Amino acid sequence: RFRKSPPFPEPLQELNLPVLETATLSNGLTLCVAFRENLPLIGMQLVIQAGESSSPPDLPGVATFTAHMMERGTASLTSSQIEEMIESIGGNFSISTSYDYSLFSFSFPEEYLDEVLSLLSQMILQPAFMEREIDTVKRILFYDVLGKGRDAQFLAKRQLLQLLFKNHPYRNATFTEDSIKNIDQKDVISFFEKYYRPNNALLVLTGNLNLTTASKKVSHYLNTWQNQDLEHSLLPSPEANAEERVCFIELPKAKDCTILLGNIILSVTSPAFFPILVLNQVLGGTPNSRLFMNLRESKGYAYFAFSEVEFHKSCGVFIINAKVAPDTVYVSIQEILKELRTISKEKIPTSEIEQAKSYLIGNFPLKIENLNDFCSKISDIENFNLGEEHWNEYYENIMLIDSEKVFEVAQGYSLLTPVIVVVGDKLVMEALREFDKVDVYDRKGVLQYTITKGAEK
Repeated sequence: RFRKSPPFPEPLQELNLPVLETATLSNGLTLCVAFRENLPLIGMQLVIQAGESSSPPDLPGVATFTAHMMERGTASLTSSQIEEMIESIGGNFSISTSYDYSLFSFSFPEEYLDEVLSLLSQMILQPAFMEREIDTVKRILFYDVLGKGRDAQFLAKRQLLQLLFKNHPYRNATFTEDSIKNIDQKDVISFFEKYYRPNNALLVLTGNLNLTTASKKVSHYLNTWQNQDLEHSLLPSPEANAEERVCFIELPKAKDCTILLGNIILSVTSPAFFPILVLNQVLGGTPNSRLFMNLRESKGYAYFAFSEVEFHKSCGVFIINAKVAPDTVYVSIQEILKELRTISKEKIPTSEIEQAKSYLIGNFPLKIENLNDFCSKISDIENFNLGEEHWNEYYENIMLIDSEKVFEVAQGYSLLTPVIVVVGDKLVMEALREFDKVDVYDRKGVLQYTITKGAEK
């Protein structure tokens, strides 16, 4: 009962974010600097604006493969030497690839800025792409994807995104282990030479330095990085799923049942961005939200039930994620759909709206407290051209949201016609026969057969 009465919101702390200073260097590299005083560490992120959507249709995964090759040796450094150098200065380095870009993140003590920029220049200007390292990365990625293929959450989300992005370049991000086997040295070099160009990159630096100092340092180490003309066409938004679709993937001996529902929504630049954040918070953002309170606290069906929104350049994705007991899978899906219908047909009470806004505002500083998270936020601001609205004016834009604006958003998007993916033991299929039609897929996302309601077992 106590969870139905959240505590009164604390007074908001003042949000003092540093000014983002940007400059374009002579070779076309965009540099963004956020000065943070009394911070002994520097955060640095190199963003190459080529993610999995840039991978050729017949070579999904090559963007990820290429990114991971950047730490596998240069003309003068082996992969072990690169790793040892980063460790010796007390630094951290990570690589990630999204739909829209590839990200190289560093954090290190400020006195080692020259050493890290020198290392970055060697990685970018003198990559080795040796065959034995190609084989190593291929093996690492192959077994990584293969291992994830035994995880219900991974399988459900990959299948959901494969279906939502069926005819869109974003589908490349849902590659399987089979795709990795088809990538060779020539493919990696071709991708690198096409996209790893300064005029297709952003370098973010945050710490105790200003734009003038950063520009001089970066220019010194990266001035020979040659630009090249690139054709950048804005990807169209994928079509939202128009009618409810149910899919099943068998995971033998799974004790629980994983449910993911989702559909395409607005892009991050849409005026409806802030209302959808509030809607998501009310529906399933925390254990106090409607989904969790219904499926877990009230009905006892679920171990958890949350919702989330992911944003990319071309679109967003609204996802509901629940883990339930196998014998409650059908009724759990019905309850989730009921919550979606309610939020689409009835205005959310002001009290819930205000609680959601308070949480979003209070949580924002926590989401950028970590140095890498702070840099990533700046990278998103610059990459998606979001500007002040998503930086210094975040509080104000959340505060302007009311019940009417959230209701308009709930009615304007296809929340009621989601793709529904269920992963569990084959016994779950009996409950799913209540649906008119269920498509059954294997763990690689290949359609096996379809079951219709009333058909013989």
